[in-house]
Amino acid sequence: MRKGKVNFLWDVGSGVGRVEYPHHTIHDGNWHRVEASRNGLNGTISVYPLEGSMAGMMPTPASANSPTAYTILDVDQNAYLFVGGILGTVKKAEAVRTTTFTGCMGETFLDGKPIGLWNYRERHGDCKGCAVSPQRSDGEGIVQLDGEGYAAVGRPTRWNPNVSTVTFKFRTFSSDALLMYLATEDMKDFMSLELSEGKVKVNFDLGSGVGSAISANRHNDGSWKSLTMSRNKKQATVTVVDIDSSAEEKIVATSQGSATGLNLKENQKIYFGGLPTIGNYRSEVTLKRYAGCLREIEVSRTPYNLLSSSDYTGVTKGCNVENLYTVSFSKPGYMELGGLSLAVSTEISLSFSTLEDTGTILLAVSGASPRRRQSGEVGSLEVLVFTGSHSPRRVIRRPEQGILNDGKEHSLRIERLAGRSFAVQVDEEPKREATLPNDQPISLQRIFLGGIPAEVEQTSNRVNVPFQGCIWNLMVNTSPSLCPFENAEIGQCPNLAPPPPPPLLPEEGEPEKEKEESKPLRPPPTPATVTPPPGPPDSCASAVAPTALEKAYQFGLTRNSHMSFAFDDTKVRESRTYDYSSLVTIFNFFYLFLQIKDGQVCLGYDLGHGNISGCVPFSINDGNWHKIRVSRVKQRGLLMVDGRYSKQMISPKKADLLDVVGMVYVGGLPQNYTTKRIGPILYSINGCIRNLKMVGGPDFKLDMATPTSSYMVGKCFVATETGTYFDGTGFLKAVSSYRVGLDVLIELEFRTSRTNGVLLAISNQANDGLGLELVQGKLLFHVDNGAGRITAEHMPEGEGFCDGQWHAVTANKLRHRVELVVDGKQSQAESPNARSNTCDTNDPIYVGGYPHGVRQAALSTSTSFRGCMRNLKITKASKTMDVQFNKALEIKGVQPLSCPAVAA
Repeated sequence: MRKGKVNFLWDVGSGVGRVEYPHHTIHDGNWHRVEASRNGLNGTISVYPLEGSMAGMMPTPASANSPTAYTILDVDQNAYLFVGGILGTVKKAEAVRTTTFTGCMGETFLDGKPIGLWNYRERHGDCKGCAVSPQRSDGEGIVQLDGEGYAAVGRPTRWNPNVSTVTFKFRTFSSDALLMYLATEDMKDFMSLELSEGKVKVNFDLGSGVGSAISANRHNDGSWKSLTMSRNKKQATVTVVDIDSSAEEKIVATSQGSATGLNLKENQKIYFGGLPTIGNYRSEVTLKRYAGCLREIEVSRTPYNLLSSSDYTGVTKGCNVENLYTVSFSKPGYMELGGLSLAVSTEISLSFSTLEDTGTILLAVSGASPRRRQSGEVGSLEVLVFTGSHSPRRVIRRPEQGILNDGKEHSLRIERLAGRSFAVQVDEEPKREATLPNDQPISLQRIFLGGIPAEVEQTSNRVNVPFQGCIWNLMVNTSPSLCPFENAEIGQCPNLAPPPPPPLLPEEGEPEKEKEESKPLRPPPTPATVTPPPGPPDSCASAVAPTALEKAYQFGLTRNSHMSFAFDDTKVRESRTYDYSSLVTIFNFFYLFLQIKDGQVCLGYDLGHGNISGCVPFSINDGNWHKIRVSRVKQRGLLMVDGRYSKQMISPKKADLLDVVGMVYVGGLPQNYTTKRIGPILYSINGCIRNLKMVGGPDFKLDMATPTSSYMVGKCFVATETGTYFDGTGFLKAVSSYRVGLDVLIELEFRTSRTNGVLLAISNQANDGLGLELVQGKLLFHVDNGAGRITAEHMPEGEGFCDGQWHAVTANKLRHRVELVVDGKQSQAESPNARSNTCDTNDPIYVGGYPHGVRQAALSTSTSFRGCMRNLKITKASKTMDVQFNKALEIKGVQPLSCPAVAA
């Protein structure tokens, strides 16, 4: 801010760009919202008054360009973001005139992601709470799905199998996506609404045959549509109305056979926007997730707010589909933009990513003949300009100068220069120039991205070379207008870049520093489940389903296991009381936290003038239930454990306002949450929580059965012991890449309730592999070095492994020999081919099972293990890795760190 006006500055390597917003001054004591964006060289800023006489006025954006050449801002995850000032130890750019800010800040976002202003790494000076900033008025119940999420809701209480009604409004650019899906457990009855090439499609089956229909018109043009689906027995009618124009389209579908009822049970879910990654669904239904907005959802006249669902991801409040600058092509398609005059100083810039070595990125034409074309042909990037009377003028960038089809982001700038030439710049390489016959403007009436429509292909006599990948941030001096598109996903771009290569475990002769990968590359796809499936024929006769405690929740399944609850922050500012019974927890309120340190419960909070914290000197990590009560009245805080042990604190100075931002985390913290404010304890804690309450108003309710979001939270068993529980439906991926090599030693303990099951497996996609499995009550250790399977077998005595007891296993591969020791008894086997001694793998280690479709060369069963496992160790070249199940890369049907005791 300079003299009351907001300035936006940036430098991407070729000089400072600066734009000042001229229409408002912001030092008038009123709240304003500032929006600044940069696209290549262009920077734009807008200031929205939120209070005072000018509140609600739509601003006119101001923009400017930075000096030419460079367009990429080189920052990474180690960069610092400063708000309200700059630390004195940091060298500021000379163009930045001010280093401090006096006033209040409210909601802050970077690239659309919220920045919690209490969730900082460091602070300097006297930062304290302010009055609440005015919020943008988003319509009640309007939500936006990001194309990677979904929401599940319960079936309406009143459900008539013969009559169904579904209504909602949607707004999207998605071409293919699931809008809604419901199905019975056996999937004989189902219903879906989806988009197919932008058209609305309905499918349903009442148990005797599918009925299907699709609209004639596309409805993915970014405007609000109202959809109503009414089904009376076998006939369903779908009506789609464009809210702006009132244009209406109806489609009718009739199911086959004689069945008339859709028998959805009360406990079965209705999904909006997509489906969970793991599950069985009708083959007629698309699995592509929806990117766009939904509102006013009703099923059988029961309204739903997806943000009140207990199971959702990728769903946020509000709707913004205006400022979308990304388009992706997964199949041949195109997007058309408005025309332009390619005069001197005109600039076209964009970013792209692709894995293909051919494709038309952009084609601009005037009338029937092409004028400009960019294509990557056999890995080269070629820019051609047709001027009508001469051969095309071209610039070619060849793949030996660096490949561009690597799935990574690349930038492209094309500039019409003064004089008779144009320049092309790829990434931040030196410009490449070519001459033109004159300096006259070239009129380009139609611009296409990603390909061309059939009529242009015919009239221009040019073969369509479709582009596969993503194009974004296209700028033609200013942002172009949106025109027709086909088979293009607007506002979405899949990540095409290859993941970083994971580190391998130590091999023979490797340096000591090589270690097993312990950090997950991505979060597990679904929360763990602990509900055992119906007993299959191979169940042990003594097997008893574990007994779970009602309304108690197990945390610590992974580092970031947690629940979150949104709440009205205005109701927690003055004073509140928090009650819950728990073994251990982290409870964070931006900024109030409750956590356990060295077995003791600790409370901390900051009301704007400094942190105050303290612990109750009584250990609660004894496996018993404890009741914890926290109360705060103005500056005074009280922490009490079991009604007997207490700690009282008083915050510094006279601040008594707890400035929070409407979210409480229980059990742990989200994956991307980083802060130094609550100390070094950021892991979710292995323990159970129940009876969480927040007292202080009749309209404030917190139900652990319906959190705002939940990540890797399991059930609590009545009786537990150390171990990890496998429910017989899944697996965990312990290591992403492992070489077995010449020798390896595997140790573990297990207790099973099934006579068949995979304990551990690793295999390449040829013949090499290693496996430990239970088959018909026997324990088998297989190794295949590529010349045939070697198997050591152990047959237990008496009840065998169905005795409910823990069994210790040691499996040792020694070149072409294998040794198996079970409960102290040894068996072994040897390959007649002593020269085949290396198991050549570089593949994941799966425990308890493996995903469908993955080849396992050294197993004879695909049945998932059911029971408990613990103390898995893998030793190679005298280096031992303790496999920590709660740090697995993928988890399905597994609850780490908690095993139901036999007594349960």
